[in-house]
Parts: sequence; C-alpha cells; structure tokens
Amino acid sequence: MRIPDAFFPLINFAMKMLLRSPLHFFVSSHILLITFRGRRTGRSFTTPVRYVREGSIVRLFSSPQANWWKNLRGGVAVSVTIKGKVIDCQATVLETDEESKLRIFRTYLERFPGDAAYHGLKPSRRNPHSEETLRGVLDDVAITEVTLP
Repeated sequence: MRIPDAFFPLINFAMKMLLRSPLHFFVSSHILLITFRGRRTGRSFTTPVRYVREGSIVRLFSSPQANWWKNLRGGVAVSVTIKGKVIDCQATVLETDEESKLRIFRTYLERFPGDAAYHGLKPSRRNPHSEETLRGVLDDVAITEVTLP
C-alpha cells in the first residue's frame, strides 16, 4: 500500500527524530538519514531513505517524484546516519548499464516488495515482477550509491 504524499512531511520528521534517537534500531536496519547540500541554495538538507547495503556500498532508492537525489549527481560529499552512527562519505546517482540497474532494482524489490507501489508497480511477495514490467519503469527509478569508508 502506498502512503499518500501528504503524509510524508510528518513521516519524515518522525523518522528523523527516531533515527537520531537511542531507539533508532527499530528502523535503522533499512532506513538511514542522508545529509547533503543543495546544488543551487547551498543549504543543508537531511532526508530519511530506504537502503540496501552490500559491503561498503549502500544503495538508496527513490521514486521519480522525489527531488533530493538530483543534488547528488556527479558525486558529492554527504553524511549518513546509519545504525546510529554518523559517517562522512561520498554519494553519487548511479549511472550504469540497464542490466546492472535491473539486477539492483530487482534485489531491492525482493527485499522490500511493498515499495513497488512507489515505482508504479503492484506490490507482490509471491509473484515477482516480470523483466519486461521492471524494464518499463526502470528509467523512473533513482538509485544513489554511497560508499562508506
């Protein structure tokens, strides 16, 4: 089920508070905070984001309606709050071949099938999406990679 967009400011505020608290462990295994500077304003922004970690690479997934990830094009310094620790690192929007992006996106949806709704797909744990279906929405999926030290 997709949460209506109108609720996200409240949810994001609550998630920021929770992820910065000693109770972060309730959600920090799959949601982190990323702090970055705006490209045009130079202002600091912090947003909670779903993530999947593979070693020192952390991949963040965003729907096409979100704009925060556009600030990370070309690679920028960011800080992430992951599992209660603040870490300075580099982040960039993933620019890769379609096959790699498809594999990464499929892995993400297998782990978080409910998030399919945010990418224009029907959530399904039992019936994985066909390759054709995933390719149809792949251009609208923003994947950001953060490399931890």
